[in-house]
Amino acid sequence: MNDVEATIKRISTHPGVQGLLVLMDDGTVIRSTFDDEMTARYVKLVSSYTVLSRSAIRDIDPTNELNYVRIRSDKREIICIPEGKYFIIAVTSMDAEFKP
Repeated sequence: MNDVEATIKRISTHPGVQGLLVLMDDGTVIRSTFDDEMTARYVKLVSSYTVLSRSAIRDIDPTNELNYVRIRSDKREIICIPEGKYFIIAVTSMDAEFKP
């Protein structure tokens, strides 16, 4: 099992995790645990939001880097972590009890 698969498996075991995506910064999906329709939705919306957030951080302070973007609603939390040319997107349910 490669590192990406091991990481996806490890994160997926946390309570409330609904799905994960790993994609390139151009939106190319490397791995997704969602169906095709949901994958396309998250890629379109979350990756573009993260790119804009990264740009805003650099506009404010060119020496600063975006670590992650967290979007929380009543039902879900979406966390997007940019890492070099890649993004990891995790979607969790707000109904699940979180125990690190």
